[in-house]
Amino acid sequence: MKKSLTKSSLIWVIALSCAITAFFPGCKKTEYPLVPINQTLNITSYLEANPSQFSLFDQILQRTGYDGFLNAYGAYTVFAPNNDAVNLYLKSRGKTSVNDINVDTLKDLVRFHVILGDTITSTYFVDGKLRSPTFLGQYLTSSVINDGSTSSYYINKQAKVLQTNIILGNGIMHVIDHVLSPATQTLAQVIDANPKYKIFSAALKATGFYDTINVAANVNTNKARNYFTVFAQTDSVYATMGITTLAQLQAKYATTTNSLRNPADGFYLYMSYHIMPENSYLTDILSKPSHATLSPNQDVITDVLQVQNIQLDYDLINGVQYPGVSVDRPNSNVPSTNGVLHRILGDLYIKIFPPTRVDWDLADQPEFRKLTSVFRRAGQSSTALTSPLTNMSWNNSAGTVQYICQSTTSGTYYWWNDCISLSSWRSTPTSQINDMTFTTPTIIKGKYKIWFMYQRGSANSGVQFFFDGAPMQNVIPNLNTAYYATPADSGPVMESKGFKRYTEAPSSLTFNNIYNTNIGFLAGVVTVPTTDHHTFKIVAIGSAVAAVQVFDMVQFIPYDQDQESPRYFRRDGSIGN
Repeated sequence: MKKSLTKSSLIWVIALSCAITAFFPGCKKTEYPLVPINQTLNITSYLEANPSQFSLFDQILQRTGYDGFLNAYGAYTVFAPNNDAVNLYLKSRGKTSVNDINVDTLKDLVRFHVILGDTITSTYFVDGKLRSPTFLGQYLTSSVINDGSTSSYYINKQAKVLQTNIILGNGIMHVIDHVLSPATQTLAQVIDANPKYKIFSAALKATGFYDTINVAANVNTNKARNYFTVFAQTDSVYATMGITTLAQLQAKYATTTNSLRNPADGFYLYMSYHIMPENSYLTDILSKPSHATLSPNQDVITDVLQVQNIQLDYDLINGVQYPGVSVDRPNSNVPSTNGVLHRILGDLYIKIFPPTRVDWDLADQPEFRKLTSVFRRAGQSSTALTSPLTNMSWNNSAGTVQYICQSTTSGTYYWWNDCISLSSWRSTPTSQINDMTFTTPTIIKGKYKIWFMYQRGSANSGVQFFFDGAPMQNVIPNLNTAYYATPADSGPVMESKGFKRYTEAPSSLTFNNIYNTNIGFLAGVVTVPTTDHHTFKIVAIGSAVAAVQVFDMVQFIPYDQDQESPRYFRRDGSIGN
C-alpha cells in the first residue's frame, strides 16, 4: 500500500535531498536510451509495488526511516536485495524478522546499498570500484565471475546481480541475491587477521606503519591521509627469498642499528614503499602510470598492464628492462574502512639508481609500434592523426600529427630514420597545433640538462618548453632561424651557445648542410624530483604562419656528465662518436 508523506516528513525529505545535492555537486546525469524507463514510480514505490520480491527490503527502509527520501526526487543507485537475500541475511544472524535487528545496524545496511547523487548502469560495472561511494562512505566493487556456462556480475564478490538497470523516476536499481556487508576492519586489522601476512604484519608493527593504517577514515582527523592503498606480500613470497622470520627481513633491508622507525633506515623505507596515501582499486591503479608512496624520499610506484597482468615497477632504465612485480588480481581489491588491500606475487622494493641518461625517440609511441607494417619501415608513414595518443596529446581542433619513417634515399637524417611530423605549428590561430604534451619514459630523480632535437624547416614560429608544468629557461624564438650559426665550432663552444650536434654527416652532404638542418637545442636544466614518468610540453610562441614541422628526439643528460658524447644518433638506430 502506497504511503503518503506528512508535511513535516516532506520538509525533512526536501532538506535531506538538498543536502545530498550539495554534497555531490559534480554528479552527472546518465542517459539510458537502451533500457526500459518507468518514470511513474520512484524507488520506494517500486519496491512496494513488488512485494513478492522486495517486501523485506521495504520493511528495512521503513524501520530505518530511509523509505521517505528514496521516494523523493533525486538521483540514486540502489542495489536491492530480494526477499531470499534478506532471509539468508536474517538466518546467518539467527534472526527471524527484520525487527530483530538493531536499527543502527539496519541503517548502515541501507547506506551501504545506496549511492547518492549518481545513477550507475551496468555499463559501468568494471573490474574494480564503482565511480561513486555509497551513502556509508565506502566504495562498492564490481566484477564478472564465470558461473560455469555463463558469466555474471558480482558486487563486492558477495552478491550476484540478478537483474540490472531498472530505471525509475528518481534513479536506477539493480537486484542482488545476497545482502552486502560493509567493511568493519581497518587495513591494519585486515592484514593482521590474515595468516598469510604474518611477516608483513609484523614488519608494519615494527616500523610504526601499522598504527598509520589502523585508523578508520571517518574518524581520522588527518583528511589528507585518511585512505591508503597497501601492496602486501605473503609469507610464501618471502619464503621464495629464503626469508621466514621478521628478523631475516630486517637483516635484508635495515641500514641502521637504531630504531626501525627512523625514516632514514632502509627497512622503514622498504615498508613505506608498500603504502600509497590514496584509495585505489585496480582500475584506479591503471588509470595513471605512477603513484606516490609514503616513502619520505618521494619514491613512486609505476604500473603497466601487460595483457591481463598488472606489473608494478616494470621499468626500462638505461637500456635494462626490469621485470617488475605482478599483482595477484583475484586476491586484490580487498576493501577496508580506510582503504584497499592488494596482494603482490613478488618482492616490491625501492631501486636506487644514480641520475641516468635517457635518449628518447619521440616517434617511439606505443600506438606507432603496433603499426608493424609502418613502424621503422623505410618509406612508410601512418595516417594523419587528430586524436591524442597514450603518451602524446595536442590541441587537435584542426592540425594533425603523423608518424614518418624516411626512405633509404631521403636526404633527411633522424635517429632510427623516423620522426613525428606536424601539419602546422604556430601559436595563432587556434585552428593549428599550438602545443604538444608528452609523457616521458622513466626518468631517475636528479639534475639534468634537457636537449630538444628537431629539423630546421620553413616554420617561423618558436617553441617554449615546460617540464612537469613549469617553464624551462630557454626558448626557440624561431624554428627556421635557430641553428648552428658557426657549425665549425667545437662541442664545448657550441654548447655554450645552447646547441649541440646529434646526427652524423653522410658523405653525400656537406658539413654545413647537415648541421644546419638537424638541430640539438638546450631547452634548459631541471631537477627531476622523483623517479617516475613526467610531462614534457612544448608550446608555440610567435604569431607567424608555420608550415610542416618535424620533431625527432629529446635527451635527458645528467647535469655533471658529458653533454656532447656520444655525438652521432644514426638512421639505423646505432649510437657512436
